[in-house]
Amino acid sequence: MIPYQDDEFTRPFTGRVDAELDQEMHVEVRVEGVDSRQFALVMDTCWATPVNDPDYSLRWDLILSECPNPNDDTVDLLQNGVSTSSRFSFRMFIFTANSTRLYLHCAVHLCLLSSNRCSMDCASGHRRREGRSLDFHDSASISMGPLVLSEGNTDKWVPEQVKVSEASCLCGSLMLILVPLMSVLTHF
Repeated sequence: MIPYQDDEFTRPFTGRVDAELDQEMHVEVRVEGVDSRQFALVMDTCWATPVNDPDYSLRWDLILSECPNPNDDTVDLLQNGVSTSSRFSFRMFIFTANSTRLYLHCAVHLCLLSSNRCSMDCASGHRRREGRSLDFHDSASISMGPLVLSEGNTDKWVPEQVKVSEASCLCGSLMLILVPLMSVLTHF
């Protein structure tokens, strides 16, 4: 899995991947060492987490059932199931104001090109395949990250509702501590 700086996929990021909030991120998932005339790589699902754990409970789906998440109009599936590389883009986001890192994860499989069933028509209403007998081959899960929100833009770009929700959580936590303390003090 390789993040790119441009939409032509010619300039991969090297070293730390710094990004601004809402910056378009370009990602290529590629398999090497297989016959590109026989197999295509298919991204089944791709998702983001705030920590380097694909099974972490807090996640945002980018690709579902080989198609962009219908609840995220920033995801663009550029290529999937037509060659040994698949590509997508999305806009950089964060989960909370305290979490400035994103980790990407994808579940992928190899598909036999001769089956003519490797690429999905995401525009139509028929997003699921009937079955996967001969066209489905080796599968794997891969991860990469972190993508880091640029430090200079953290305060500038964090939406007010994120800051407010953190403040209300802090106030709620303080109330949980202060109420029992006040009741103990009133008894003396």
